[in-house]
Amino acid sequence: MGTLYACDLAICADEAKFGLSEINWGILPGGGATKVVVELMSMRDAMYYSLTGEMMDGQTAAKYRLVNESVPRAKLEERVTELANTLLAKNWVTLKAAKDAVLRVKEMTYDNAEDFLVRAQEAANSYDDDGRKEGIKQFIDDKTFKPGLGTYDKSRTKAKV
Repeated sequence: MGTLYACDLAICADEAKFGLSEINWGILPGGGATKVVVELMSMRDAMYYSLTGEMMDGQTAAKYRLVNESVPRAKLEERVTELANTLLAKNWVTLKAAKDAVLRVKEMTYDNAEDFLVRAQEAANSYDDDGRKEGIKQFIDDKTFKPGLGTYDKSRTKAKV
């Protein structure tokens, strides 16, 4: 389970197996596995799986939020490709800034997070002015982009971000 902590997004097959079976061998869960379950699961569920050594399938892992979603094994590659294409359609500068923001604001107060996000947006704006301007133009001026219903057309930017 330790590798799950390194994943920004995780999709698994329903048939996947997850667990902290080390307790069954008389050792502590290693490789960061204990940190993963404490961070991603409720404390009670983390304690249950850490102390019992029981395994869970992909659907249970999704229920406990160890993974974003679980799909039948036959659909796994298709779903991961679909998700990758969704991310590829985004402005990479904004995607990177959003990832950094999510990771950093977790430990901040609301006011500090708000200040940080304003500065992060300013930094992203200075790095990718063309992509931001094009997205706003397509939304406000052209009325060709509707937030929540897709991504602006990146092919219309000069930089092709």
